Amino acid sequence: MKAGDLLALYGSLMRGLGAMDELAVVDRLRFVAPCKIAGQLFDLGAFPGMREGAGIVKGEVFAVLDPNVIEVLDDFENFLPDEPDESHYVRKRVRLIEPGATAAWVYAYNRVPPRNRLIDAGDWRAHLAGRTSE
Repeated sequence: MKAGDLLALYGSLMRGLGAMDELAVVDRLRFVAPCKIAGQLFDLGAFPGMREGAGIVKGEVFAVLDPNVIEVLDDFENFLPDEPDESHYVRKRVRLIEPGATAAWVYAYNRVPPRNRLIDAGDWRAHLAGRTSE
């Protein structure tokens, strides 16, 4: 990944949800726009997981200002570039639904989640607001 590349985030790394501040990466990414990603979103407890499938996941697109931020994010997402099969998430480039004609990197969940954990609306922020404590 290089400076200027786009990264689509759909979970705890979105603005205002705390993870960016905890990881001290706020100044290494610049918010560009809300986005929609083709896929399905699952509630995995403290965080979501997105997988390919029929649906739309709502997120946010960020421009990478510092390419070294990817090491921090890979670690946070438990993505092991040299061992993708062992990773909880894999980083891959996808074409976004919105903004149109835009490609971005995204962390996709690399396991099969329980079907009963599907978030139909594909919106982690709204899901968190309506979720009861677990």
